Amino acid sequence: MMKMTKSFHLWFLLALSSEGKYQQHHRSLIQDAAETSNDSLPPKKPSGDDRCPCLSFDTLQDDNSLPLEPYTDFSYLGSNMNVSMYGVGCEAHDEITPACSDDQCSTQVPLPADCDKFWCARSWCFVDPSNCKLLHTPSIYFTDRYFSYATCGQIDSFTLSERKKAIKDKTYQVALNSNSGGWRGSYNPEGSFAVNNRWSGPIVDFLRTSALEGGFTMNITRPPEWIREDAKKFFGSSSFDYCVYAVSLGYLDFCLAAYTITNKRAAVANFFETTSTGVYLVSFVDVGGTSWSSFIRSAKTIFQPFTWGAWAMIFFFVIPILSLLMLMHEHGAPGSAYPLTAPALVVGQQTKLHKVAQKHVPVTTHVLTSLYMGILSFFQQSYDQSVVTVGGKINLLAISSFVLLVLAVYTANLAAILTQDAQNVPVSDIAGVVKAGYRICAERKVAELIMSLYDIDPNRFVPDPIELGGDGGPGFNCPGCAARSRVFDFMKLDNSDPSLYCDIGIASEEDLEVLHGSTQHCNKTQIGKVLAYESIGIPVFSGVSPELISFFHEMKNEGILNRVSSESFPDNSCPETGGEGSSLNVEQMTGIWIIVFGFALVGVWARLYKKHITPVWKETKRRERWLERYDQWGNPTA
Repeated sequence: MMKMTKSFHLWFLLALSSEGKYQQHHRSLIQDAAETSNDSLPPKKPSGDDRCPCLSFDTLQDDNSLPLEPYTDFSYLGSNMNVSMYGVGCEAHDEITPACSDDQCSTQVPLPADCDKFWCARSWCFVDPSNCKLLHTPSIYFTDRYFSYATCGQIDSFTLSERKKAIKDKTYQVALNSNSGGWRGSYNPEGSFAVNNRWSGPIVDFLRTSALEGGFTMNITRPPEWIREDAKKFFGSSSFDYCVYAVSLGYLDFCLAAYTITNKRAAVANFFETTSTGVYLVSFVDVGGTSWSSFIRSAKTIFQPFTWGAWAMIFFFVIPILSLLMLMHEHGAPGSAYPLTAPALVVGQQTKLHKVAQKHVPVTTHVLTSLYMGILSFFQQSYDQSVVTVGGKINLLAISSFVLLVLAVYTANLAAILTQDAQNVPVSDIAGVVKAGYRICAERKVAELIMSLYDIDPNRFVPDPIELGGDGGPGFNCPGCAARSRVFDFMKLDNSDPSLYCDIGIASEEDLEVLHGSTQHCNKTQIGKVLAYESIGIPVFSGVSPELISFFHEMKNEGILNRVSSESFPDNSCPETGGEGSSLNVEQMTGIWIIVFGFALVGVWARLYKKHITPVWKETKRRERWLERYDQWGNPTA
């Protein structure tokens, strides 16, 4: 009706017509609405439904039953009302009351909020609450009287209208909890029940806006300390349960935060449901880590494009065969890299005379050189040694095609493996978690939900730390330990302490979203399909819940909650992984580092061996050395 009122007001400002015409038209609209309601909604059961019969005239006149004199204010009924028939049978009893004929609804601009008068034309009657199975409500004007629109087949819009007016100018006792995770709740750096102006979060913004719109105020306080132990015995040690407990008893009108609506909480308090959030498995985005097994796993990545059998085929068969075939074609050919002899400087040990002589080159030297050339061509992606024979040139085509095709396949496959490896996870559902024997980290409410839905052994969950005030039960619930973010803090690869750490987590989607928004736990991601949905809301004392929850729903339906939630949604600040063109990290390239520096270290070892262990000149009857030196391709150098 608030929207309708605003619409009439806006129409008035834009119409630019005379005030008299507007008042006449507005009065006509209200009368038409009442007449239409009367014509279209006749009482189908004059005495009410059998499940909730109207009290008869005789019953209402019986002083021993429900006396007719509980009226607190006869002026409400007006002078035109037949008091003895008021509330008897399904009739629009309020149609001629002063409240329904108040002229201010057709003369005031803007229209007052209490001009929602559609209830005036609807039928109702007094009923006996002990003999009524339909919706009935205690009268706010008469003591010990109950009325029902439902028994006449009508909606109780009178109660709805009165609920809106009931919150205006009222002060509610409110306590605030600080959520330990997510972004949809309420947050304060000083924690739960802080009495300051540092509260933030979409649920806080929603209530601030609602208080302004509804005209009520909130007195920020905390639950009575003396009921804490009773709350702990009933629920547990959680400060959130403590607040719900206080609301259920009426010490608080409502608590403010994002509360998971568990079965036990819903059994003792009414809730206004704000949203629901999905619960997912959470794992690592890659197989990184700092342990020895993680290092070995990363080192093997460089070899993943081919199987170990394929690698053996390449290095122990194809390359040696092609290299030896090249040696067969080129050995001894004029101008080839594999000559039969080579000039050497010979020094006599006794005479010290120097002479140059042609020395036979051992076949083993050429074999080692050819094998080296084959391996070098594989890594160089080109066979650059001089080839002079026809057979050698044709064999060179075989080597070049082999290198080209194998390296092309290797490069493409390795790129796919390295960029997609970030999304590889060992399991993707609860069944896989159980089969793998993983330990699970979860907040207590999430753990209870998953255990009930999937019949998971409680021992699968890392226990609540007793040393931090927890109770040792499955799932984190310790006060002051940031239970929701603890789920991510205590996930560990190659877990060696299952009593403290876990292999995988289960958490709500919003918990990971807010962490990624602050570039925390970027190496973790949700996996698989949603496991369950958590209903989130705020507990409201039953004594004020009808009017408050009704008003909160009205504000929610107007988009207020959605707007403040959208403004608070955290942007993901983590670097993108696993996508097209994503960067590889140092750990993913471990295999490359091992191969590169492995060869470098072998070269250093060869240098030290030749210099310090093997003498340059062999002590024989005569000393000799080759006059020519050759580069890596076998070409002579100066």
